[in-house]
Amino acid sequence: MKQISLLFLLPILFISCKDKNRQTAETKLQPTTELNKKIDEYFSALSNIGKFNGVIYALKDDIEIIHKAYNLNTNERSTTYVNIESQFDIHSVSKLMAHYLIEKFELEGKLKKSDSITKFIPDFPKGDKINLEMLLNHTSGLPRGFENIEGDAIKLAPDEIIEYAKKQNLLFEPGTDKQYSNVAYEIIYLLIEDISNKTFAQCLSDEVFQPLGMNRSGAHFYLKNKNLKNLAKNHEKDDSEIVRVDNILPDELKTARIFSTASDLNKFLNYIKTEPYASLLKNKQSIIEKSGGSDGIRVEIYTNLEHNYNFIFLANYEEVPFQKTVEDFANILENKPYELPKELNRQSIELSNEILNEYVGVYSFADMGNLELTFKIENNNLVVFQDGEQIATLKAESKNTFFDDPKDPESFEFIDNIDGSFSVLMGWKGVKLKGIKK
Repeated sequence: MKQISLLFLLPILFISCKDKNRQTAETKLQPTTELNKKIDEYFSALSNIGKFNGVIYALKDDIEIIHKAYNLNTNERSTTYVNIESQFDIHSVSKLMAHYLIEKFELEGKLKKSDSITKFIPDFPKGDKINLEMLLNHTSGLPRGFENIEGDAIKLAPDEIIEYAKKQNLLFEPGTDKQYSNVAYEIIYLLIEDISNKTFAQCLSDEVFQPLGMNRSGAHFYLKNKNLKNLAKNHEKDDSEIVRVDNILPDELKTARIFSTASDLNKFLNYIKTEPYASLLKNKQSIIEKSGGSDGIRVEIYTNLEHNYNFIFLANYEEVPFQKTVEDFANILENKPYELPKELNRQSIELSNEILNEYVGVYSFADMGNLELTFKIENNNLVVFQDGEQIATLKAESKNTFFDDPKDPESFEFIDNIDGSFSVLMGWKGVKLKGIKK
């Protein structure tokens, strides 16, 4: 399938010579060794089928399990090459860091999450109905991305970004629904700047990186000392070729262009999994996690408070089956069933036009900035169009599941809703996104 044209987007265990402590170490050694083998086997298999290039880190019960780099090309001169000290752009993972700072400032009495936007930006449209909690939890009604930016977004200053934010139409009344919003977090970054009297990047450096010893973390912009030493270069697949993608893209905003390493991000996880922040940041499953990515880069940081483990993976090649890799990594650390990655060879079946006709129509994907894909029937096949251009001819794997490339796990899965309408789950770069039929 042609690429959809949308930009996304330390505790150390001390062991004495006492018998009791020696026994404890011995009982932990075997599980640690077994976990290391399972995780290494999994990511080696993923790399061997051309689906992972990057660095992983895992810790369980305060013991490091694995910290390793995997390379599709072991030549150190290759642009894809990384090592465990490589610095990766973390993109939306910076949102979790911003959320932490807001919680910290509230504990210090500098703000309240119940404060409305108008306390900080008096002329923000409907700002009296939007509070900081809504911005943090994506319930403000603000859209995912900015519409009608003139010129390159990367050139915009923070105050210019806020002016664009004021012009965005709300998707729903604040607090009544949920929609992931980069716009909302641009406002959060500005509020952090107002509270700290520093840029978001400098505040993050002073309040997080330096106190936690995150010595290889930094920012591309707005930081006195960028700290950039060994940046991982981003890559994507163009047909069958791996091609480099610029780390700084013109359509991205520069407010929170943060980079870090796996070990540094583990330090951050170890800190926020302690109280009082654990209770403030965890979800109902006692998990704190955040993913990030853009063209050519995928990032995940994850801590499970109930089972006491952290894991991180940083990929500078976007072909990683993202959602499944997150699920499998957690399953390995929780001793649950998982399957090793393997090369696919999916088989197609024939479907009648009567069945295919049920899926014909225009589907809108809210989590991709209301991207619209049109499905038609041509020559007894379901065909996909974006902006009038054909991007794929699909093959049926079952009555409701279709694929483009038999070697690729990505699918279009049509769902028959209770009211008789259809929605579709689209696999896109390792993530499942829901489209609603218009």
